[in-house]
Amino acid sequence: MKTFLVFLKKEFLGGLRSKKLLICLILFALIGMLSPFTAKIMPDLMASMVPESIQITIADPTSIDAWLQFYSNIGTIGLLVFVILFTDTISAEISHGTFIQLITKGLPKTTIVLAKACYLSILWSLSFVLSASVSAFYTMIYFHDDSAVQVPSALVSYWLFGLLAISILLLGSSFAKSIYQGLLFLGVCYLMGMLGNLWSQLTNWNPYSLSSQFPNYLTDQIKLGELLPALLLTCFLIIACLTGAIAVLRKRKY
Repeated sequence: MKTFLVFLKKEFLGGLRSKKLLICLILFALIGMLSPFTAKIMPDLMASMVPESIQITIADPTSIDAWLQFYSNIGTIGLLVFVILFTDTISAEISHGTFIQLITKGLPKTTIVLAKACYLSILWSLSFVLSASVSAFYTMIYFHDDSAVQVPSALVSYWLFGLLAISILLLGSSFAKSIYQGLLFLGVCYLMGMLGNLWSQLTNWNPYSLSSQFPNYLTDQIKLGELLPALLLTCFLIIACLTGAIAVLRKRKY
């Protein structure tokens, strides 16, 4: 346990030195701040782009629009930047020779993987909670309605989806020789999840639904309990990916 905590501390210090930790917190805070603001001004922006000769009716934005904007930004910017920053978290240490030094000093490979998983999970959780809290604060300021329902369920689902992305990231980084191979592996897994959602029978079992069903939570079209199979499967896949990463590192030649 002591070795685990020492290596976990090393990860946090490395994140501070590389500015990656700071980048994540600032980026996610900005996403939380700008999402409700963007939803608020979107009708005016759309109206300004339409010629005066054309009359259109644009509905007033609501809190649903603010959280939909948050969902869009957290996926296309937040989580994407997060995985790009840390895709080489293991492969970079192997290529630089740091990983071999850790092993020769007696640090178990299991400890390395679990400490990195813990560090990334804590950072993702802090960043996500910060972003969601800021978004909720500004949503209450800009919008005075309760049209968005099940926001906590939507956030919990997406948070767990992020943890799954981290575990897949670690598995890919354990065998990848470059950041591009790691990103390719993560992209293939993401594509498989998207394709799985083409069959409605698989929706409640598909871990990708934890992300894609975010809008349906807000309009009360789905309940968290309906995605229980996907939640349980996601937890199993997280454990399986971390176990796989440890197994790959044990068999990999350095």
